[in-house]
Amino acid sequence: MKLSRHSNIRGEGFAIWIIVLALLGGVVWFLYSSRTDAVRDAHTFAHQTAQKVAVEFDDRYLRTHLNPEYQITHPPSWRVRFFDMLHDFGPLTKPIETTGDVQFSSQFFDPHGTYSSTLYYAASTEHLEITISKGMSGWRIDEITIAWNPKPKPTPSPAAAMTPSPTPSPTPTAPPPQPPKKKKGG
Repeated sequence: MKLSRHSNIRGEGFAIWIIVLALLGGVVWFLYSSRTDAVRDAHTFAHQTAQKVAVEFDDRYLRTHLNPEYQITHPPSWRVRFFDMLHDFGPLTKPIETTGDVQFSSQFFDPHGTYSSTLYYAASTEHLEITISKGMSGWRIDEITIAWNPKPKPTPSPAAAMTPSPTPSPTPTAPPPQPPKKKKGG
């Protein structure tokens, strides 16, 4: 009877190990799945932000997703100037290309990323730099800037400047021929 009692304990121990391993496997799968989802969601958010800002000029979207600290340092007048500058570039000629990377503070938690969206305009190519992080209520914009090359100013054509004419100088003339000298004496 004692043998049957011990055999049940061994079976229960084995079942507990299987359950623990299954739980650990589920946790690892969940962490890697969450990390993959965060990378995909960050890229989607960065591209959507570039679309809303550079194409639709959506101030409400920008105001809603800006980090509160960034809103304090960049008041509404900054956003007005930002959108005015984007308006001045004109319409986009090609689709927006967004590239970037997401980093995690401890392999799986606290995702934050830096993205660059290339904006192709008729006269120039600009870069919208976006720094994002995952907040409690979703993704937020920690910083947004635009890097552009100022329009080249046309090179001024040389103006017809009055050049001083050289002052007349006497042209050298050949000295008049001298009469032959006479020999003295003889």
